[in-house]
Amino acid sequence: MSIFSLQLPAGKRRLSIVLCFFLLFVCNLAFSQSRKVTGTVTDNNNQPVAGATVTVKGTGRSTSTDGNGKYSVEAPSDATLVISSIGYEEQEINTSGRNNINTSLSIRVNENEEVVVVGYGTQRKKDLTGSVGIVDVADAKKTATYDVAKMLQGQVAGVTVQGSGEPGAFVQIKIRGVSSFGNNSPLFVIDGVPVGAPFDFNPGDIESIQVLKDASAAAIYGSRAATGVVIITTKKGKAGPLQISYNGYAGVQNVPRRIPVTDAAGYQKITTAAELNANLSIAPGNDPNSPSFIGNVNTDWQKEAFTTGIIQDHNISLSGGNEFATFNSSLGYFKQTSSYTGPQMYDRYTMNTNVQGKKGRFSYGAKVAYTQSHKVNPYNSMQYHAVFGGAVTSVLTAIPTMPVRDPNRLRGWGGSDNATQRAITLNVVGMNSVLQDYTDRNRFLGNAWGEIEILKNLKYKLNLSYDRTDFRNFHFEPTFDLGWYYLNTQAFMYEGTGKGYSK
Repeated sequence: MSIFSLQLPAGKRRLSIVLCFFLLFVCNLAFSQSRKVTGTVTDNNNQPVAGATVTVKGTGRSTSTDGNGKYSVEAPSDATLVISSIGYEEQEINTSGRNNINTSLSIRVNENEEVVVVGYGTQRKKDLTGSVGIVDVADAKKTATYDVAKMLQGQVAGVTVQGSGEPGAFVQIKIRGVSSFGNNSPLFVIDGVPVGAPFDFNPGDIESIQVLKDASAAAIYGSRAATGVVIITTKKGKAGPLQISYNGYAGVQNVPRRIPVTDAAGYQKITTAAELNANLSIAPGNDPNSPSFIGNVNTDWQKEAFTTGIIQDHNISLSGGNEFATFNSSLGYFKQTSSYTGPQMYDRYTMNTNVQGKKGRFSYGAKVAYTQSHKVNPYNSMQYHAVFGGAVTSVLTAIPTMPVRDPNRLRGWGGSDNATQRAITLNVVGMNSVLQDYTDRNRFLGNAWGEIEILKNLKYKLNLSYDRTDFRNFHFEPTFDLGWYYLNTQAFMYEGTGKGYSK
């Protein structure tokens, strides 16, 4: 065996080492330069995805796949390709020096995969066979209201919502019109508990609303669901550190449009013509030649009766928990004053707490909600005197020659005179200030449940609930003089208390 070796002078050896490093640098530089990356994009069924966008991240270079799902793009050796297409999940792939990259895109989950609360469980929206309306809660909460039912206005097709605008008034809701001669209001279910009208509960606590509109969707609730079901789910806690949040608003409400009516001179002219046509004498209050002529009173009753109402809502919530148990607790305050002159108003305090957790095959949860409200009612009727057409109609038909105040009458409010004006007309501003009528309500709703998974897809759930409402109605009419016909010489008071509960 022989060994051949070549000895170079020291100077030439140094030159050879420099040349080697230079060649390595050139090779590395050549590797880092852009080169063509090709491939094919397919879907879950191995079908080509045409028109998919292939972008080299951070370079601005992009291309699209052809009809066969193929693409070609210039990219560095260590680039990241971003592949996207409408209806598919976006995907990022590192080239890692590869020149050919094939990939498959997954179909994006759409709204048909949305989980909908139906009956006592949940179901994917695409699997529904009945008619179910899903409410966009974020959009519904843009409505400034105390009532959950009022939030549904304009949110779901086939649902009609009617309310008077009175603070704290009952809101009537119908699903697909009138279906019986009795009560046509739907059944409300809050966190699995069937309840009556939901105006005792805070809209700020709501997480989702579903409206079951036909028999097949609501069959699980039996005859109570004949007029539809509104399923409400309130906010639950999420695992994580304690979170404190506040949400609230304040605003004003008024009647922007007034109905044009005659002033005092016009009223006297029209009334005089009517009386003369009926062969009657002119009422002294309308006759300029009479010493009883009323020429110094010209009341704009819409201006006197309508005012600016205040509405405000404040909510603070706390939530948190861990992997075994979570909670969400909230406190709310709502107040609304009427845009009708008088003491009418509605204020409400609410508390809601949800606790839920899971340990192994066992899940549990509990809910406690409490509401305390005070509602000062408007007066559309009196014990001894009829209010023809209601309070608003009385404002529009009140004669302009009747003053708002009259210190010569009992309680100091103005009224009409039979001999002078010959008109039965009501001073609604005075009536609203003289009469007292209010309702106090306290409501408690409690719910506790436990669920155990016996076998896969076989569960047993026990649910216990209790719903109780205590109320007090008070009405008082003192003696007063609001003019001819509206003269009360005997005071009247009514007070009634009661309760209702279900479990």
